[in-house]
Amino acid sequence: MDKIFSTRLDEGVVVELERMTRKLGVTKKSFIENAIKAHVQKLSSGDETDVWTETNGAWKRRESPQQTASSARAAMRKNFNRHRR
Repeated sequence: MDKIFSTRLDEGVVVELERMTRKLGVTKKSFIENAIKAHVQKLSSGDETDVWTETNGAWKRRESPQQTASSARAAMRKNFNRHRR
């Protein structure tokens, strides 16, 4: 699903974008998507990112999974029963 992304660009950049998309015969959307992907790939080349370190240790908890689940269930039950009479 595509999302709408709005930004203000310098007029010269917009003119260059229009000129290049006409020259290449591609849409502005595909040109911008490819440019972003290429830039990201260039910046992250050689930088092997580890998804586990990027999550900042969210999986490391002091309590057991059962304790986390039961406290979440208790909070949900409390909130649900708050509106019952």
